Amino acid sequence: MNIKSEFARFHPTVQFIYFSSVIFFAMFIREPVFLGISLVFSVIYSAYLGQRNILKALLLFIVPMFVLIAVINPLFNHGGVTILFYLPDGNPFTRESLIYGFVSGGLFSVTMLWCICLRYIMTSDRIIYLFGRIAPKLSLLISMILRFIPKLSSHFREVRNARKSIGRDITDGNFRERISNGVRIVSAVIQWAMENSIDTADSLESRGYGLARRTSFSLFRFEKRDFGILLIISLCDICVLWGYFSGDLEFDYFPMISEIKWNLPLTAVYLVLCIMPLILDISEDMKWKYTESKI
Repeated sequence: MNIKSEFARFHPTVQFIYFSSVIFFAMFIREPVFLGISLVFSVIYSAYLGQRNILKALLLFIVPMFVLIAVINPLFNHGGVTILFYLPDGNPFTRESLIYGFVSGGLFSVTMLWCICLRYIMTSDRIIYLFGRIAPKLSLLISMILRFIPKLSSHFREVRNARKSIGRDITDGNFRERISNGVRIVSAVIQWAMENSIDTADSLESRGYGLARRTSFSLFRFEKRDFGILLIISLCDICVLWGYFSGDLEFDYFPMISEIKWNLPLTAVYLVLCIMPLILDISEDMKWKYTESKI
């Protein structure tokens, strides 16, 4: 996957530590300000990388899941002291559970968006480079999954278009014929996936993948700029973790919603962490456009 991103040119270690940090914080920090910062810049950066693809992911999956989580939570979680009304079964519908439903949906959305960014930046060769010697089978499995999902979708479209050209698509015929056509399409895709996995396994075995003494070639080099960015990420992580474990980022939703603690230095540090790759990419784009204007 060819991506015009300056952050994608950094060492895989830097990228892995960065995304591990933001995904970890997105999963466990429920403080509204930090959640909002992470949500805003995960949307912006994923849209910057994926362009149209991220719009499809937002409309088809992330936004519906956000709404579903936000709606379902107050129907089953009845904690809180501010009762808005009573449900038909007699349980209270509280403001705290409603707000926590939106927060839970936001946590899910932020985590998924950062994972989308991870998928665009951390390609399969970078994953194998990082974990190939430590856990060769696991790294190969992860890289194959990341590569296999788009290939599977592409092959599904090819099979469906071929079936559609002869009038055997899932939209053709009566209900029974549609089910039969859909089963045939899925069966063809599964058969192709199994044959492809067998060919890949035989190819890797013949090349000696996973052997103890097997050497590998890599173009990745840890440079001075990698060290500088890694130092900034590490300092930001230490500050945020200190705030997390010291209780400065604690925020309660039950039984009452806590007041927001405005820790401006800690908020600024987290802002720098979330906006870092976007700043690197935008600054590089500006330099490139300036250079083009001088030609």
